[in-house]
Amino acid sequence: MTRKIGWLTLLLGFGFLCGMPPQIVYAGEKVSIKLGHVLDTKHPYHIGAEHFANRVRELTNGRVEVQVFPSSQLGGEREMAEAIQFGTLESAAIMAAVAGRFVREFDIFNLPFLFRDFAHVYKVLDGPFGEELNQASIKKGFRQLGIYVGGSRSVYARKPISDLASLKGMKIRTIESPVVVATWKALGTIPTPTPMPEVYSAIQQGMVDGGEGNVISYNNMKFDEVAPYLSHIKYLITIEPLFISEKFLQAQPADVQKAILQAGKESVAVERKANEEQEAKVVETLRSKGRTVVIPDVAPFQKAVEPVYEQYGKSIGLDKIRMIQSQ
Repeated sequence: MTRKIGWLTLLLGFGFLCGMPPQIVYAGEKVSIKLGHVLDTKHPYHIGAEHFANRVRELTNGRVEVQVFPSSQLGGEREMAEAIQFGTLESAAIMAAVAGRFVREFDIFNLPFLFRDFAHVYKVLDGPFGEELNQASIKKGFRQLGIYVGGSRSVYARKPISDLASLKGMKIRTIESPVVVATWKALGTIPTPTPMPEVYSAIQQGMVDGGEGNVISYNNMKFDEVAPYLSHIKYLITIEPLFISEKFLQAQPADVQKAILQAGKESVAVERKANEEQEAKVVETLRSKGRTVVIPDVAPFQKAVEPVYEQYGKSIGLDKIRMIQSQ
């Protein structure tokens, strides 16, 4: 043991004398990154995360291993975001609704009917505003490896929901966001924030009448079994930054940092492509299973949520809202 300690001390001393970070001295020791997300292995987020893991391995010649933990194995999104800040988790995909609790700039993506389509989202995220979000995230201990885009969010229930009037008084599961909760209040429902792992049982047991959510997850996680009616209003498009701990990233050698950032950027294109492909098929898939899918006139929904913009617009930033809407 004494001999091992002596060799270790010698190696560390040699590394510092040469101006080399300690990480490079441990040439045979692998760096491990845990990456968590809350969805299933079929979801585009997982497809993107797996691509990231594979590319990191390739770009670092196996020196860095990324372990992907889907389906809330590492906790809910709020818990994972806190773990990144505390230094007990390296990476996670965190929905904007939760990310906004840590980096306020993400709250803008919780405003209803903000985006026209996926192309509109990409234009905003991949432009200067995306870098603004990254800089704001870094100040809070997060680095964006990229921003994934999930399916459009609609509403599903245990009973038919053909229009706005049919939602009145229903208990609807929502994500944990004050803006989203305000949106569903404005739509005449009783919003009930519920963590993703509890949604199926909450509907099954009648704790809620239905939920709002990503239509891809609605299908993949089999929520349609307990809530077979979908009103495809597309009131939000899910924004999901893939974060890594800034402290962890800065502790790595420059070449490893470069590889991680490159792999993250490349994974975005893979995830978005998978998302578009799955979303294009989801309505047909649901109807083939006998589910009722209604695509209503969204004008009444848009009118109903105008007070949400009045309530939150100033604090979120009217200039930023106008900037996004004008693109």
